[in-house]
Amino acid sequence: MLTSSSSANPLLRLKKNASRELSWVVMAFGLNGFNAFFFARNSASLQWFVVMLMVMLAVVGGIVYQRLRVLREMEQQHDNLYQSLKSRISRFRHLMRLHDYVGVVTLILVALTVLVVRQAELLEYVSSSGPNWGWHWAIVGLGVVTVLALIYAGYAIGKLEHQRRYGRHLDQLEAAMRELEA
Repeated sequence: MLTSSSSANPLLRLKKNASRELSWVVMAFGLNGFNAFFFARNSASLQWFVVMLMVMLAVVGGIVYQRLRVLREMEQQHDNLYQSLKSRISRFRHLMRLHDYVGVVTLILVALTVLVVRQAELLEYVSSSGPNWGWHWAIVGLGVVTVLALIYAGYAIGKLEHQRRYGRHLDQLEAAMRELEA
């Protein structure tokens, strides 16, 4: 079952999804390279933004590559196949969580980069001594809450997407292993 070429094979689907995701990461890395050429003529903060995104894409690419490696190891026959698969599934789930955390850190760094780029305008906006300075702080507070809500929404959507792409297939593998154990 694990190495059959059937379309119902959860391991085959996991491998197909991970390969597709790796190709998307490579394509995004290449497109970000074009951004680097464009932003090279602009301010240094935008250049650092592109460098930060490229580093994050490289980290995500490494995580996805590790997932593919774990899947290849799962296809191999081992003396204790049950324990081997169990540990590989655990490792794969760990890599999924790590990918989610890298996504959250990336979103936080994007928000911080926007703050650094727009620092002068933001400080001028909140330090004005006009009659509406209280509203300015309220709007900034609302903006912070909105950004935090968007970051959490991005994390939740990423987690759901991982469950859709990988989690249900891992659950199928674990269910098959429990059946074999019983």
